[in-house]
Amino acid sequence: MPQDLAKWLLDLSDSANSFPRITSNPSEGDFELWFLANGGHINSTVEIASNPSEGSFLRVHGDQNLLPGSTIISCPHHLALSWPSAHKYHLTHIRSSFRPHVATRLLLMKQYLLKERSPWCPYIKSIPQPYQKDRLNTPLYYSSDDLLWISGTNLKHARKVRLDAWRKEYDDAMRELLKDQTDGDQSELWTWELYLWAATVMSSRSFGVPPVFNQSEGDFPIYENIDGRSPVLIPGLDLLNHNPSQRVAWLWDSSSCIIKNDVKIVGGSQVWNNYGPKSNAELIMGYGFSLPENPADHFSISFSQAISDYIRATKSRRIALGSSSECAKGSGNAFRSEHTNIKNGLSMESVDILETEGPAEQDIHWVRTLDNGFEFSPSFLEDFSIAVENHRERLQADNVPLLNGKFLNTPFLDTPLSRKKLHVICAVVMILQKAQTTIRKHDKYLPEEPQNARQLDAARYRQGQLRVLEHVLGSLYGSLKSYVDINGSDNARSIRVIRLEHIMTASSKRLLKDFRTVLNAGMRTRDPSKIRERGGTDFAFTVWLCGLWVYAQTDNKNCGDDTASDADLEPHFLQWLQFLYETHPEDTTKPQSPRTPRADTHKIEENEWFDPVRNQDTEEDLSSVAASYLDAVHAAVAKHPHSLYNDPKITAQRLAWYLNIVRMEGVWYPNLQESEQEEDDEWVLFLDCGST
Repeated sequence: MPQDLAKWLLDLSDSANSFPRITSNPSEGDFELWFLANGGHINSTVEIASNPSEGSFLRVHGDQNLLPGSTIISCPHHLALSWPSAHKYHLTHIRSSFRPHVATRLLLMKQYLLKERSPWCPYIKSIPQPYQKDRLNTPLYYSSDDLLWISGTNLKHARKVRLDAWRKEYDDAMRELLKDQTDGDQSELWTWELYLWAATVMSSRSFGVPPVFNQSEGDFPIYENIDGRSPVLIPGLDLLNHNPSQRVAWLWDSSSCIIKNDVKIVGGSQVWNNYGPKSNAELIMGYGFSLPENPADHFSISFSQAISDYIRATKSRRIALGSSSECAKGSGNAFRSEHTNIKNGLSMESVDILETEGPAEQDIHWVRTLDNGFEFSPSFLEDFSIAVENHRERLQADNVPLLNGKFLNTPFLDTPLSRKKLHVICAVVMILQKAQTTIRKHDKYLPEEPQNARQLDAARYRQGQLRVLEHVLGSLYGSLKSYVDINGSDNARSIRVIRLEHIMTASSKRLLKDFRTVLNAGMRTRDPSKIRERGGTDFAFTVWLCGLWVYAQTDNKNCGDDTASDADLEPHFLQWLQFLYETHPEDTTKPQSPRTPRADTHKIEENEWFDPVRNQDTEEDLSSVAASYLDAVHAAVAKHPHSLYNDPKITAQRLAWYLNIVRMEGVWYPNLQESEQEEDDEWVLFLDCGST
């Protein structure tokens, strides 16, 4: 009858620890002798060396060379340490209810508790021990002084997420493992510190084994992760340190795991592995080290769970509808002047390169610098564009037909400027600005120089984050300035992004005169900066848009005499008004406010619109707000009865409709002056007439 893993783990007697395919020699306790005696292989030109800063590693003998194509090291499958491998090769009679990665950590904890009685004892003695905190350099072992160097960064948050996740795993595992125990000695052995050590060892030394390693044999469990890989410790192979430029080959045959070198390695040189293009955040979090000037560095960006769910549901719906949008899978988004596509930077270069047991809380998206620009992770901008779509943009994207039966594949930033595109860029800028400010505000607490290796690694990561943010923001600032006339030019024909300054200069003389009287009545000022300070941007844009509509209906708007010609509306304003009527039809029912999902929102309704940057609820009733606007209009008309605004069609209902348009057709435009604060960002309107 199969034995339960929990009962087997708690049995520390000799009878419960038989691994017949592993021969252990406790009297020797030497890793290399144990490794070779159990079928491991180390190239004769290679030796195990060590130093205080790197620990143990492999290097070529000083008087020899390692030739290309040579096997550096190999380990038999049965010597690998993980729950799936132990079950497959040794403990076929054991069954587990634990998740495989948790079972693996518990198995490693038991081997440590067995000490010399463990068949893996020489291997476990060769790696950092649970209470050697000076040799465990991931952020979970940082002191308070060390943590200062990652304050304000994504890594500080990732540390908390991982620590909380591992602690919950431990508590749940102990509840299951010790549920029938009355002896307190066992609970004293299976400590949180030991679990943290086991999890850290697995994150820093394990490899993600291809699914072929875990082929089902009877009841043998296949690891249930997203890509079919299983984290496993492979003695000997974890001696090779990381070099992102090293060329190596991983091979898996029926009996062994093998690493071969692709280039000649001269005598005295360290023999490296290549973990893939990992950022310093990944290296520090997973392994406890960083690289100077890491070419794979990036800044991570993640969506909230509510927004991620909404994006995923929208994509699924559009695929089901047989339609296409800018979210089409596979579309590029390299933000460079050439707009050329390059290989996705952080994807694994080959299935032969094996990852460690990566953190479950890993960010989905990123932005990184390139030699001639920068690049976002695949689909990030397209996904973000879904998050900021207003109602008309959602309907338009839902109804874009397939091209030759395939999704359209136009890179997001190669598309013409639209409200949605501007919104995405502005929102990304504000997110990156906030990240930059959050990191920099902790500078004053840092010593002049790092005081130890952990702080040096963290300082490299910190500077890399600021370097990426500064580079990307500088480029995005240039793009935004090319889109928006921040000086309020009166060249109305070129205006598509409308600021308060524009409506003070680009409006016709008659409209401008009457509009100013309403501003004075409602805001006691006509100065755009003061209007923004007093929170009157919505009011100003709404009243202006309403006046624009009234003026477009007047009989003299297209007069041919010289005195009226300068008052004529520009054609693109008329086109925009017509477009608004077609895409935002007036409703006789009470208009609904656009809403922003709270952080704890799990479902977003289809008719909602929100701004991921301004993450707050909009609870106000548009009708009541519009009624207060109407009071200002009436006050102005009382003093100036010949005003354009003295029109019976201007009602609270109509003003509410225009207020809704102002909110739907606008975006938050970031303040590009570095010294200013976020509250100086401003709301602008975009003249989108549907051509994009």
